[in-house]
Amino acid sequence: MAEDQNAITPTEETGDVALTNGENGSPTGLRRSGRVRNLKRPSDPSEDADYTDGPSTNSPAPRSSRRESKRRASPEAFEVPENLLEASLGPWKENEQSEWASWVELESDPAFFTAILGLLGVMGARIEEVLSVDEDSLAALPPPVYGLVFLFEYAGALSVDAESGNQEVWFANQTTSNACATIALLNIIMNAEGLALGEKLRKFEEETRDLSPPLRGHMIDHSTWIRVAHNSFSRRLDHLNAALALQNEVDSKKKRVKAAGRQSKKKPKRQTSTTERSGGSSAYHFIAYVPVNRKVWQLDGLKSAPVCIGEFEGDQHWTSVVQPVLQQKMQRHQTSFSLLALCGDNLTDVRKERAANIRRLAELEAKFGGDDSNWQPKADPDIICSAIDSRLETYLLNAQDIEAVPESEVILPEATESAADEREELGEEHKRLRAQYEDVIRMAGQETSAVLGRTKDYTPAIHEWVKKLADHSALKRLHEEVQLQNAH
Repeated sequence: MAEDQNAITPTEETGDVALTNGENGSPTGLRRSGRVRNLKRPSDPSEDADYTDGPSTNSPAPRSSRRESKRRASPEAFEVPENLLEASLGPWKENEQSEWASWVELESDPAFFTAILGLLGVMGARIEEVLSVDEDSLAALPPPVYGLVFLFEYAGALSVDAESGNQEVWFANQTTSNACATIALLNIIMNAEGLALGEKLRKFEEETRDLSPPLRGHMIDHSTWIRVAHNSFSRRLDHLNAALALQNEVDSKKKRVKAAGRQSKKKPKRQTSTTERSGGSSAYHFIAYVPVNRKVWQLDGLKSAPVCIGEFEGDQHWTSVVQPVLQQKMQRHQTSFSLLALCGDNLTDVRKERAANIRRLAELEAKFGGDDSNWQPKADPDIICSAIDSRLETYLLNAQDIEAVPESEVILPEATESAADEREELGEEHKRLRAQYEDVIRMAGQETSAVLGRTKDYTPAIHEWVKKLADHSALKRLHEEVQLQNAH
């Protein structure tokens, strides 16, 4: 589940950062340590465990002293940096993004989800937005349709479904905040028949095959490469907000547990809904629908087991079973929902041609790209000619795809002049294949340029630019001009 209840915002007059919650904008009262990158995970956000710094003694201590000792020794989920403005608006440090233990909220954007599929190692598939669940709209999706991802807003108490469970269904629980989108994707990926997976995903499936859903969720939470893929479109500010949300969640849980302990002798405390527990703020959640063994399953990471919603037979498509369920949910949530489909991308042939093209370019560079003065091809930064180029992931390619190109397709010329001519031809072919690929993606509303642009964080540059304007009093003059205009 993703909850937008915390924010880091600069105050209007001083430029300092105010930590607020989503209910009334009041300060969160988070502890500050002055250290930025020393992150600590709580052992369990649902437990109010007490920790001590040394061996216990048999001598009794005064009640107040014992309470203060526990408070001092209680672990923090995240140590908030002292200068939060600089920490949130500064550039990434080396390896810092992979070291963050937090999961950020994801936008329900098919282009971003498709890119995350590639980062996870899923090949030959993409995410498409589904605007309607009528028969014609579902039939228009590129086959095969591996699963559906439904995003909706929790309102009031959580619904209770009959939890049937099935050992043949791969299912993981959500064990950390904001990870529900990736949990929903993995719950589809691991059950999809015929879906091509990369080496890491295949190994992950083998390691988690015999685990329980909570342990699978724990494995996901502690898999750095999965978390980095999930956070690939985040800003540094998003990471701090996620970490602060986790700290607030732990602190709030401790307060509720203590309050419940004081009231337990008076009267039973009623159960509260997720929305109430989050201070009244909106909470959005991703769940998945997937066919397994002629049955359609609802896979909600917050539930203890998969829920079977129906069976399909013969030539009946599995989406016809989930159609009435989704229609009911859409009517209930009005406009506070979105629906995505994990389906085939119809780009297998183009992807193979691109892999062969890149392999030949890489081999030419390796053979002729040394100190030979006769080898002077035109430098074109848009051409990918390496199996380790980071842009391959955006086109759902990886080094294994390039290396898998048969040797028969990589016949190189002997003469340098011929090699230069061939490289120019391969460069033109490279551009044509890229345009063909992006035309298909553009028709699905998933422009590669937008995806690549989102991976770049321009916040530090904008912050420095605004500081320069402030140093030259430009912001003050603009403010005075606006005040004069408003006065008239």
